[in-house]
Amino acid sequence: MFDRIGLLLPKKIQKWIKAQAVYTDMKTKPLIYGGKILLTSLLAGIAGIFITYYFLEYSILWAVATGFGAFVVFLGVPLFLLGNSADSEGKRVENILPDALQLIASNIKSGLTTERALFESALPEFGALSNELKSASKKILSGDRIEVALMQIPKKIKSSLLDRTIWLIVQGIKNGGQISNLLVQLSDDLREENALRGEVGANVSMYIMLIFFSAAFGAPALFGISSFIVGVLAEQSEMSNISPEMVAGFSGKNPALSMLGGSNSSISEEFVVFFSEITLFVTCAFTAFVIGIIATGKEKGGVKFIPILLIVSFILFFVVRIMVSSMFGTMAF
Repeated sequence: MFDRIGLLLPKKIQKWIKAQAVYTDMKTKPLIYGGKILLTSLLAGIAGIFITYYFLEYSILWAVATGFGAFVVFLGVPLFLLGNSADSEGKRVENILPDALQLIASNIKSGLTTERALFESALPEFGALSNELKSASKKILSGDRIEVALMQIPKKIKSSLLDRTIWLIVQGIKNGGQISNLLVQLSDDLREENALRGEVGANVSMYIMLIFFSAAFGAPALFGISSFIVGVLAEQSEMSNISPEMVAGFSGKNPALSMLGGSNSSISEEFVVFFSEITLFVTCAFTAFVIGIIATGKEKGGVKFIPILLIVSFILFFVVRIMVSSMFGTMAF
């Protein structure tokens, strides 16, 4: 049943799930996995519409928006976790790749054949790379050429760095190079590259902190103060000591005041609070994406920061409103 439901997903998503299933060694069939998350998402969307409209008694537009949001979240989160799992394993392989190459080169120099060196270098701490090294060793023993067996290693590991490294090794073998010397040189180059990445990461950490604090602390503080001021102005404009004629006179000089005062007020404190909440949500989401691009080069690398940014910014927003209200709420303007 679930595999038939999975066929309802777009072809690109189906292919993407199949690719991630290979990288993560998923035991469940990709179509069944896609069908399960699609069905869960549809049920969550329907439940969101039903609860919002019938129990919370919001308008049908809000109910549809809530249902759509629930559908997107329940569909997107499992797909994100699946892709993140594949990326994490690939990142782990990239970190240990220099040590693996060095160990293979040492085994070859000690007199082991290439296939035996690959097998002996497949340590458990190498993770997915260990399985692929053993698989390549078995293929060489069964009669496959070394180049063909090595090119199969990156097939089940999501790492462009591993793909390029294996390609360089294969090209070196085809050109008659010594495997051990080539592996040592590549290992040294990869260590230098990893060190350079760490240095670049340290240099951009200040920018990441600045962006993070701007979205998590600066924006909610400003929105909290401004929403309180709008509430005070709207309340004061409705008091009897401010006549509509005075509001109209001031609004000629300051058009923003006409939106706050009088019986025809078009902006209320509730509207500003709602607008601030929506803006904070969008700001936090895009801030996380920017941090992901700076830190990892990919937008999805910053998705993990979205919950943290949302929690911190919304808590600070309401705390600032409470503090400002308690300090200046009784002040006469």
